[in-house]
Amino acid sequence: MKYRFKVLSCAVVGAIAIAGCSTQSSNPPATQGSPVATTSPETQSFDRLRGVVAPVQAKKPYRIGIAVVQLADDYWKGMVYGLLDEAKQAGVEVVRVYAAGGYGKVPEQIAQLEALEALKVDAVILGAADYDGYDAVIKRLTDKGIKVLAAGVPVNSKQVSLGVTMDEIEIGKTIARYICKQDPKAEVITLPGPKGPAWNKLRFDGVQAGAKDCPGMKLVGNTFAGDITIEDGQSQASDLMIKYPDADYLYAAAGGLGTGAGLATKRMNRNTKVVTAAVTAKTVELIDQGHIAMVVSEPGILIGRSLMQYSARLLNGDDLPNLKPGAPIPYSQFLIPMYELTKDKLPNYNLTRYDQPPAGWQPPASGQAQQQNQALSSWSPRS
Repeated sequence: MKYRFKVLSCAVVGAIAIAGCSTQSSNPPATQGSPVATTSPETQSFDRLRGVVAPVQAKKPYRIGIAVVQLADDYWKGMVYGLLDEAKQAGVEVVRVYAAGGYGKVPEQIAQLEALEALKVDAVILGAADYDGYDAVIKRLTDKGIKVLAAGVPVNSKQVSLGVTMDEIEIGKTIARYICKQDPKAEVITLPGPKGPAWNKLRFDGVQAGAKDCPGMKLVGNTFAGDITIEDGQSQASDLMIKYPDADYLYAAAGGLGTGAGLATKRMNRNTKVVTAAVTAKTVELIDQGHIAMVVSEPGILIGRSLMQYSARLLNGDDLPNLKPGAPIPYSQFLIPMYELTKDKLPNYNLTRYDQPPAGWQPPASGQAQQQNQALSSWSPRS
């Protein structure tokens, strides 16, 4: 399959400011509680939006600001890539992209939101660094007519217009079901991720619910700690594999945490298999080597594209299809369908279409927006 982007004339403008940083296919739309996909998206003719939402054009060049958690992993980098490129497709102007520098960096991110408020943007796409602490600043934005959309992770504010994400509880249940199918009596080390954010707590709620449906499964560890970096995954996994030497599986909440856990099992020569979510640069290698058994795809590029399309629809006053009540999240959400990646499925799944930005791609530094436009214009997914 081959695909080429026809680049529209409307350019994405503005600088990237990084604070504290180390049309339609046959795919069904996402719905609340959607089953995990059983057919690879790669078996469909390629659609940059994977059929989740029909693309629209902005009625005018809306000014949109972006504030995400960090740009140190492929999930958030992929999301920003998708946002920037889809802004060009939709005829939207991105005026600034901020990164808070990591989970828990709430004061830094609030300052960035205040900067976007001063820029008089039409909408802010927010990947919040924590669940709580944002309601007051979001209310100030919305009182001025600025729409706020939640990106990838939930935030505790009724002022948010909508969110685009994945069903966190269902991700956890999917991981538990996978383990149960492989070994109903498995002892499972868990690395639930950092304290504070809601996404990983909900995900772990799903793992625990899935374990209850598999009576022989035993969860050990079960402590929220650290961050989701590779280093966190390596240190936590190493300590817990020493404490639980007979563990069959290891659940890691996402991203670098799972990669670090996989590297730890490799270094310690353990047969403990890692199950996680979100692809990193080392995921494929670790799957091929047998250290990661399964990863739930969290397609950052697709989430970014969908967010930009929903932003255009919201500002246009168009319909907002397939939104579902977010409870316990206090606003409606659009949920991206899930897909399980295992070793046998990798040959038929192209990560650069939906999950990972192109090799070598980096968000532009301040003053490099035109170079970024050129890079986006020349890129096409590999066939």
